[in-house]
Amino acid sequence: MLPHGLELVTEEVPFSRTFSVGIFARVGSRHETDPRHGASHFLEHVLFKGTKRRTPEEISAAIESRGGELNAYTAKEHTCFYARVLADDADLAVDVLTDMVVCSLVRSADVDAERAVILDEIAMHADDPAEVVSELVASTLYAGSGLGRLVIGSPASIAAMSREAIVAHWRRHYQPSSLIVAAAGRLDHDRLVEQLAALDSRPAGSTPRPPAPTVVRSDVGLVTAQRRVEQISAMLAFPAPGAFDDRRYPVGLMSLVVGGGMASRLFVEVRERRGLTYGIDAGETAYSDAGLWSVDWQCAPGKLAEITEVVQSVLAEVAEHGVTEAELERAKSQMRGQTVLTYEGPASRMSRLGSNAVIGDTRTLTEILDRFDAVTVTELQTEAAALFAQRPLLGLVGPRVPTRVARAWS
Repeated sequence: MLPHGLELVTEEVPFSRTFSVGIFARVGSRHETDPRHGASHFLEHVLFKGTKRRTPEEISAAIESRGGELNAYTAKEHTCFYARVLADDADLAVDVLTDMVVCSLVRSADVDAERAVILDEIAMHADDPAEVVSELVASTLYAGSGLGRLVIGSPASIAAMSREAIVAHWRRHYQPSSLIVAAAGRLDHDRLVEQLAALDSRPAGSTPRPPAPTVVRSDVGLVTAQRRVEQISAMLAFPAPGAFDDRRYPVGLMSLVVGGGMASRLFVEVRERRGLTYGIDAGETAYSDAGLWSVDWQCAPGKLAEITEVVQSVLAEVAEHGVTEAELERAKSQMRGQTVLTYEGPASRMSRLGSNAVIGDTRTLTEILDRFDAVTVTELQTEAAALFAQRPLLGLVGPRVPTRVARAWS
């Protein structure tokens, strides 16, 4: 922790020839108000539009000319600006990122230009049924809570967003105590502390209020949106544990057994034996205080009812009879391999360091993997029974909802 509250987390990767660094702000769509819905994502765009020292083209060229990558993203619980470069260019990467976060101009003309870009982005997402159904389920399940807000904002909120609102959002949420810098690869921790002095020395404003606890709705069974497409995109979702809940371990392994690849129960039953769809997957999404577990697939409207019934039958079988020892051991091996491979490189390590620091997660990869290894078939069945005892939410995006499905889920 630096003197004014900026948090720095680093991990040196021996023999690495690269350096990855990210500036994480503890603000995402769940922290926004309705009038400022989309402000975090809007600001992410605008901070690339020029600083007192660099034009937009110079910002990009500074990193790209060295063969590196400069980018950013906004999530529901944080925003991140990051760079990946050769280790010899570490100073440059940190300088460019801190320049953007501290010294951006945020001109009215740039705000208007990015407004048009974001409205196009919203339209682009609306043309992707798989994205729409995911957003539809989340906004319904968490309706009235911050997690129910779409990251990108709405056409109305973006059209009405003023430069003054964006600047106020920037000043409030990008003060030192709200920022985390994460770095991994070949690095010099003490040199990073020196370089981050400008980022840490700004005066602190009022401390942003934490978001209200998430409220999960359980009174909706079916939510739909119509699109002129050939197939239906479907998602069957259940409220699930948040990031710090110990139940996540058996629930995560159950995702792999049920829908984690071509050997999973759902893929074998729905795709291989019945040929009802090209692919079907199960997985979980976990936030700091809530989560969801879901099965998703795409299919022709005429096959939707049968697939939905098969999915429910497979889930009921797991809840009633559990899984075999062999299935559980395969899931543990799969989880270990996926986790280790995901976080092997400096960029992934940096991302994990920063996103975990945002929510205060101090668990190491070893601790997490050890907990997965400790899950028993009894524990998994217990959590499956509890999870699937809840009323699921079925989200559908496509040309029409078959009458048989509408009646069953109304």
